[in-house]
Amino acid sequence: EKVGKLIEQGSFGSDRILRLDTPTFADDDGCLEFKKEWIPEGVLHICFANPDPSVTSTANNFLKGSNVTHVDLFGLENVVSVGESFLKSCSSLTQVDLTCLRHVASIEDDFLKECEI
Repeated sequence: EKVGKLIEQGSFGSDRILRLDTPTFADDDGCLEFKKEWIPEGVLHICFANPDPSVTSTANNFLKGSNVTHVDLFGLENVVSVGESFLKSCSSLTQVDLTCLRHVASIEDDFLKECEI
């Protein structure tokens, strides 16, 4: 089970945080996949940690429709391509730092559509 491969689960204020080992969720081609179904109930803050040069893209529907409020993408700093529907329909999302995606050439126009940001 993928959720069992988290680094730690803690809290920040009242938020439950899931800190993930980024390379664990990548396939052999370096494509990172993470689905809302893998988020334990009550977790509102997700942190992708441990950036790895082999992780260079995200799968389609990355975190699409999740209920998280905060996403830390530090572990995606080597990503050059994001899939369709990246962070789309995350209606509770209020904070995300996209500076780690500095190598990404383009993201679809509505990637944060239906978010509270």
